Amino acid sequence: MWAELKDWENRNNAQVFMVVTTEEIRHDLCDYNAFDKNCEGDYICDIDDVSEALVWEALKHAYDNIDYHYGYDYEVINDHCYDYIVEKLSSKTRGLDKGQLWNAETKTFESVKDFLAKYKENNNAS
Repeated sequence: MWAELKDWENRNNAQVFMVVTTEEIRHDLCDYNAFDKNCEGDYICDIDDVSEALVWEALKHAYDNIDYHYGYDYEVINDHCYDYIVEKLSSKTRGLDKGQLWNAETKTFESVKDFLAKYKENNNAS
């Protein structure tokens, strides 16, 4: 990749100032709260479990939406990608804790929130 980029720069009398890859985004975001297992309240998942398509989509979204007046740097790009990915992952589960599930054993409805708490408790016990 770097050799091709250098050739392109030479052919076009251009200088590329920044290259950002999805691999770099993953590496940098692994310590952000939603992807850090030590941040129990904010943790969503391991960054390596986020699809490549979503990380690429976040990077493209950052490119299209970061205000160039503030300048481009890795921190701004990472923060934008983080916010985008967390919003996409959170929107898939938003509001589920307000729903009800039918419990076939007790023949009653129980809240999703209670079910998830019991599920988490059972998984921690095993």
